[in-house]
Order: sequence, then structure tokens, then C-alpha cells
Amino acid sequence: MLCIKTSEVIADIKSAAWLESELHPELDRHRLHEMADICEKDNIEKVWRIMGLAEAEIRIALVRVVQQQKCFSHANILSRPGKILFRLLHSLPSATVSFIKEKIHEYMVAAVMADRCEVIIRQAAPVWRERAGAALAALRQTAIAAPLPSGPVRRPLWPL
Repeated sequence: MLCIKTSEVIADIKSAAWLESELHPELDRHRLHEMADICEKDNIEKVWRIMGLAEAEIRIALVRVVQQQKCFSHANILSRPGKILFRLLHSLPSATVSFIKEKIHEYMVAAVMADRCEVIIRQAAPVWRERAGAALAALRQTAIAAPLPSGPVRRPLWPL
């Protein structure tokens, strides 16, 4: 079971948005304020929707190693904003699981930031889209390279 805490993703989105607003002093104060307040009351619903979309994209990318949910009502991130669970189909090495977890986190942050920058700080959007694309590509490659489950190896014995 892989658990992504949405509070950690939100905290990193807040940090990235604040830093992005500090990196562009040439913009007017309203735009900088809007960027820095990405996770505030009036903006958080859009963040949750982008995170929900990112979750769906991640599940598609990890189709070989993650159990797909059977009930659509459970797939809505807004119904359970505390954590996102990914049930692994089989046991993977702990390093692989850690890598997948970090790339999921990175993809969610980058996807939200790319969406927000597209509207507020257009010149920063390509960087975030590239980061999101790289994280999703890494997830796909990891799913393809992950060892498939295998049972015990048996060799036939000659009857005595």
C-alpha cells in the first residue's frame, strides 16, 4: 500500500507558489499575490480538481503495478482529501516503492503549478509542465520495468 498525504502535497504547492511569486518581481502585485495564495480558501477547489486529475493520470501510468479501483465514488479526491491510496498488485522492492511515492508527489505538485502558472505567470508554466512530464514519464518507465510477480520456480523431477 502506498499512501500519499495530501497535506504534504499542499504544503509543497504552497512553498513552490510562494517561491515562484518571489522570483518574478516584475509582475504586478495582484498577480504575485494570486500566485502566492494558490491554496487559500477561494483557490483550493481548483487545486483539488487538478490533484484529482493528476491522480487519475498516475493510476493510468501505473496500470501494471497498481490495483485499479472498481468504484468511481472512491476515485474522487474531494471525498477523501486526507490521503490518496495506491494498492500495489504485488510486492515491489522498497527502493522502487519509495521512488514511485516521490514521483507521484512531484507530479502532483508540478501539475498544479503548471496549471496555475499558465494563468498567472506564463513564462514559468513551461518549466512546471516539463517537470510534470518528466515525473509522469519516470512513473511509466518504472511501471514497465517493475518485475512481475512470479511463483516459486519448480523444476520437473524424474520419477524414481
